[in-house]
Amino acid sequence: MSIEKKPNKWVKRLLLSAIRLHLHRITKFQVTQNDTKDLKPPYLIVSNHVNNWDPLYINLFVDEPIAFVAGEPLFRNPLLKKILNYTGAIRKTKFKNDTSTIRNVLKAKKHNRVIGLFPEGGRNWDGVTEPIIYSTAKLVKLLKIPVVAVQIKGGYLTHPRWGHGDRKGIIELSFNKIWDGVDVVNLPVSTIHDQLTESLFHDEMDWQREKGYSYHSKHIAHYLERLLYTCPSCHTIGNMWSYHDKFQCHNCDYQVQLTEHGYFHSGDTLYFDTPFKWKQWQQQHLDQLSLTTDTLTAIQEQVEFYQSIEQQPLRKLMKGTIRLDKEHIHIYSTDGNLKSFSFEDMEGLNILFHHKLDFFVSDTLFRITFTNSRASAYMWIQLIQHLKARLAIKEQSS
Repeated sequence: MSIEKKPNKWVKRLLLSAIRLHLHRITKFQVTQNDTKDLKPPYLIVSNHVNNWDPLYINLFVDEPIAFVAGEPLFRNPLLKKILNYTGAIRKTKFKNDTSTIRNVLKAKKHNRVIGLFPEGGRNWDGVTEPIIYSTAKLVKLLKIPVVAVQIKGGYLTHPRWGHGDRKGIIELSFNKIWDGVDVVNLPVSTIHDQLTESLFHDEMDWQREKGYSYHSKHIAHYLERLLYTCPSCHTIGNMWSYHDKFQCHNCDYQVQLTEHGYFHSGDTLYFDTPFKWKQWQQQHLDQLSLTTDTLTAIQEQVEFYQSIEQQPLRKLMKGTIRLDKEHIHIYSTDGNLKSFSFEDMEGLNILFHHKLDFFVSDTLFRITFTNSRASAYMWIQLIQHLKARLAIKEQSS
């Protein structure tokens, strides 16, 4: 199959029926609005993005098979590539200009496909919609087809990106047609962007305060240190540890409990009642932190390092230790070899799943896979982005 030829509808229904049976064991779906009913393709579906199941959640309630825009590294896995190509998925390099993506989206329109897009560029970590990529608005104006905005509510609490396993609970979906297609022709791109932002914005914990749903798991806080790596009590980095519903700092023993409603509880001082608020403080703390060479050298993790040239499957180059200085990322192999990259040369830096750090140098894809399941790839990308920003300020002032 391909973009030009839709998957057979009976195959889609058969596969989705099996998936629906599995999902309904852990999730109760509530569709509050569905404007895709009786809507003829081609049209564009845009959605907030919170977990790996989002494309399936959406396609459960859309009659047509959807050609989703998917991250380019997924196509380098031979099995995933076959599945994605069968469904007509459109390859996209995250956070990097890629004109072939636009050409393939236009091809999907020409062949009357329903096109699926997550304009945040990746799954968010804390239940609050990330900024919408501005070029999405330009694409909407170019396509001139109906646009349906999907809000997925409860997806973060059901399966947070940092977490392990599913939490049993409710997911609400709404499919709201925000343009017919011709009505975007005379709209400024900035206006389209603003309406997309408004239509897709969702704050999970604000919604949860109104709903009060329960999400059940024996290990509800497990792996929370993938997101929250700084202790609000002693301010040390990399000493947080999760188990069952507890989240604790190994340096000062500060501890909170994550409840089945998604809030923090503490018998002592409670600095933040949600992971999102903790993450906001963590970012502000990082911006104010003096990251000396000694501090950066002390931060390290065990990794595997991969390379992919010309869209070939990834090939492992080495195992070793990752470290940073103020301008570079270094991978020291166990046999004494060293690979170093300047921040300036790294493009399309992003996290795949929760433990893989991808970036491009020219057209070569490199992947750093953290072997410790509790390691925070999110922390590493935050550190790199923070150091890059400081370098840019330094260059502007010199």
